[in-house]
Amino acid sequence: MQRPDVWNCTLLRRMNRSIRNGRTNCMGKPREELHPDMISLLQGNTIVLLNVVNKQTERVYTTALSWVYAITEKTVRFAIDAKSEFVSMLENDPNLVLTFIGVESVYAVNGKATVISWQTEGTTLKLAVLEVEVEEVRDIMFYGGKVVTEPAFIKTYNAELAKKLDQEVKDVICIES
Repeated sequence: MQRPDVWNCTLLRRMNRSIRNGRTNCMGKPREELHPDMISLLQGNTIVLLNVVNKQTERVYTTALSWVYAITEKTVRFAIDAKSEFVSMLENDPNLVLTFIGVESVYAVNGKATVISWQTEGTTLKLAVLEVEVEEVRDIMFYGGKVVTEPAFIKTYNAELAKKLDQEVKDVICIES
């Protein structure tokens, strides 16, 4: 068994090597924008967790989203049911965290949300569209970890309807301004 001081030096060398190779989990400095690979990933078919604080109860609430689109390195948009309590919670406190798994790690995107459409027109579902100004992106993967398989999901309702809804949402999110 190695002595603790030798083990610590070995661990620090490995950590420094990981950081030099672009793996900045745990100790890495936050980025101010999305990496191009993240923009490619966030195009409406990735599970993204939305985390917000309800100012009245001071509790953290989380929901899973799929209709999340990175528009630019500093802008993310998502659609959610127009009747969702998350819309009113974000109106009261626009701070949020979007968490997703991909690009070999787990990332937390901190930002501020603005409702750009309270209720979509001409869509099968009535959705609110929110725009997030990206303030910080952190690699939050535990030290030494690397995601080797990204989460996959299927939509369990009618496949034709799913395809139609996905296209409607993409059209609305990508043309809203």
